[in-house]
This record gives sequence, C-alpha cells and structure tokens, in this order.
Amino acid sequence: MPPESTYVEPLAKKNVISRSQLETRCKAGEILIVVNQKVYKLDKWIKHHPGGQLAIRHCIGRDCTDEVKALHPDYVLEKKIKYFEIADYLPRDSDPEFAPIIGSRTRTKEEIFEAQSAQVSSAYRQLESRLRARQLFETNYTNYAWEFSRYLTLFTMAIVLNIYGTCTMHYMASALCLAMFWHQISFFAHDAGHNSISHNLQIDNGIGIFLADFLGGLSIGWWKKSHYVHHIVTNHPIHDPDIQHLPFFAVTTRIFQGFFSTYHQKEMVFDRVAQFFVSYQHYLYYPIMMMGRFNLYVQSMMFLAKEPNYPYRKQEIFGLTIYWIWYPYFLKQLPTWNMIIAYVFISHMFTFMLHVQITLSHFGMSTEELGDTESFAAKMLRTTMDVDCPTWLDWFHGGLQFQAIHHLFPRMPRHNLRAAQPYVKEFCDEVGLTYHIHGFAKGNQIVYSALKDVADQVGFFMEVAKHEAKEYVEAQRIVLPETNKDK
Repeated sequence: MPPESTYVEPLAKKNVISRSQLETRCKAGEILIVVNQKVYKLDKWIKHHPGGQLAIRHCIGRDCTDEVKALHPDYVLEKKIKYFEIADYLPRDSDPEFAPIIGSRTRTKEEIFEAQSAQVSSAYRQLESRLRARQLFETNYTNYAWEFSRYLTLFTMAIVLNIYGTCTMHYMASALCLAMFWHQISFFAHDAGHNSISHNLQIDNGIGIFLADFLGGLSIGWWKKSHYVHHIVTNHPIHDPDIQHLPFFAVTTRIFQGFFSTYHQKEMVFDRVAQFFVSYQHYLYYPIMMMGRFNLYVQSMMFLAKEPNYPYRKQEIFGLTIYWIWYPYFLKQLPTWNMIIAYVFISHMFTFMLHVQITLSHFGMSTEELGDTESFAAKMLRTTMDVDCPTWLDWFHGGLQFQAIHHLFPRMPRHNLRAAQPYVKEFCDEVGLTYHIHGFAKGNQIVYSALKDVADQVGFFMEVAKHEAKEYVEAQRIVLPETNKDK
C-alpha cells in the first residue's frame, strides 16, 4: 500500500466526487476528466485514443465537456466514453467544502471569472443547439462534387502539360497546377481529419489517407495528432505545436526564456541561431512559408517511424510509397536537370499560401494563459482571427477564412461556416466577447506587426542578458577573495 499521505480511497461506481477529491486523485496520478457532470477514468484507455494521448492529458482534472463535444461525434459519448464513468461531479457552488466560504465573503476575481465562464459555456451550448436545428452540421455533398471537379481539372492539367509539354512555359504551368491541386485538396483532407465529411470515422479516415498520403505525400495521422492538441490549447506557447517554430519564429517574448515543449517533449532553446532568425522573422515570414511543404515531408516520415502502434501506419506508408513513385515520374518527363529543379521548387513553393492562411489566424492573436476555468468558446475567440472575404473567393480560402467559427465547431462542414457566421456574431454580442475578423491584407499586416514587435525585443533581451551576466561575474570576483581570506 502506498504511504498514507498519498493514498486515496477509491470511489464506488456512481458515487459523487467533489472538486477537491478530483484534484487530489489527479495529483496522485489518475487520469480523470469531467464531461457532462460525469467523471471518467481513462488510465487504461488513453493509449488507444485516436487523437493521441496529449489531447486527453490537457484535459485532466477539469471539465472538458465543450472540447469533447466539439471534437467528437455523438456516438463517442453514447457508446465509447460511457464505459469509463466512475462518479457524478459536484460543482464548486454545490460543494460543501466551498459553499460556506463563498457565501460568507465577497467573491474573488477568480471566482467571478469562473462564474462568467460558466455563463459563456451555457450560451455556447445553446448556440450549438441552434445551429444543429438549422442543419448546419449536415453535409451538402453537392458542394464536394464541385470541389472534386476542381481537383480533377487541376490534376489533369498538371499531367497533360507535363507529359505533352514542349517548352518551359508548359512545364512551369504544370508545376503551378500541381501546386494549386495540393493547395486545394488540403482543405478536403482537413475536413476528413475532423470527420466532417461523411461523419463516419472509417470513411473519413480513408478519404484523408487517400488525399494526404497518396496524392500529397503527407501523413494525415501526423496532422491529426498535432492538430487536435492545437484545437484544445490554442496559442499556448508551451503546449500548442502550431506556434512552436524555433529557431525561425517566436510569436511571443515568453519564448526568449526557453521552455519545455509538452508536445515535442524537448527543451526549446532560444540560442544564437534562434536569436538571429527571430530578429528578422518579419522579413523571413513569407520566404520560410515557401519552404513549409519540405518540412511537412520530414514531420510525416518521422511520425510514421516513431509511432509503431498507430493503427493506420501500414496504409499511410503504402500511400507515401505510391506518392514517391508518381511524383518522381512527373519529374522524369522533364528534359533537363535545371528544369527538374525548377519544377520541384515551383510546385512546392507556390503552396506557401496555404501556410500563410493557416498561420494568419493565430500568429497575431493572444498567447496569454487565463487558466483552466476559461470557457472553451472564450479561448477560441480570443486566440483566433477570421478573414473577411467575398463569397466568390470562398473556394480559394477553403474554409480557413472562418478559423474562429471552425474552432468553435470543428466538425461543422466548412461549406456551412459562412451560414453560421451571423449566429456567432450574435452570440459574441450577447456574452460580451470579441469576434476578430479582418480583411486578408489587414490580417497579414497584423501578423507582420506582431512578428516585428517580437523581433524588436530580441536586441533588448540580449542587452539585459549581457548585463545580468556582467553583474554575476563582478559579484563572483568580490565574493571569491573574501572566501579565500577566511580560509
């Protein structure tokens, strides 16, 4: 038996667990989460979670009802997670350990913030019900038929211009068509990764693997593992992998001190290389985005090499093998090595718009940590920006222009996001939250300014570090002689 100070008496099934008991048991190492006022114990199941272990670990010891409902189909709550229920959860206001204390004094700022967050969560759930009643979570497959015709046209043009091309212009046009093809199917793969196409996990996984692996050379499994964590801890400097890009980018000066990335499981050091790149990051933003696809190849291969228990590993390895057969075949049709190199760079570099579209919604937004009691909806709207564009340009942005709405409702088909926008604006006005939306040019300006603000602080940070080092050396010179004299 463990020492008495760490031993926690297990609860009988369907018992009631208070906040203090929940905290104690989690500190003792149990993996407990709260969903719909029920406590679930996931110690044995966590390693089988399709979205990875980290997505669950970020929810340990707290109410993550909104996160779970936003990222999972209903049957997960009805058929899967219910088997791990161990107790009912006693809210703080009803907890006898807290109620007398709260009732006898003025509430603290933290308690007021928690109460406000609860109101936002309640309104958010009502909004979700309204959108479901208007069938905005149902897929209109006609939209995907148009999408498919666009993909087929671009890929066919890339093939024809490549095989039957007779001049440099034809080959470079083929490379551009291929770049646009990759850009466009990424939106479809994104939908499949969120299970928002057929709403059937097996079917959408198959679609995602075909689009991402066979046609794009990227692992959908790697993307899902990273992206689900991003949706739960959006813009958190220590936890969100989507803003951890040292040595090239730092979106907040908090990164200057260095930190341990919970996603990458390693120390992120702000060394001399990082200091150099971050100092010029506002100038390097677009050039580095042009190299982004090469990095995704590396990340995909590393994921499949390091995840032997990933259930779709064999299918994805087969998909990447097919990709690395057909894409080099494209290159073999070209007449010279210079043409091959140009084709590779153009087909890859012109996908940079996708990386800009993805980072645009987050790089210029808040990276503050407001605690576990902040509501899911408030956090998503605080850390995410939408892009205002005319309806006829929706095909180009592929739903990424509605990132804030997508973060609120990740499983909503992207063709319905525009229809949901008026309801989200009304919700924000009702609960007092800001809906950040700017034009594409303004959004890029905000990101540039945010990157420049951080870059401008690098010199100041280095001067402070040098000054502190100098003070330390001088202090050592004073102390050491006195110590020797005493001896």
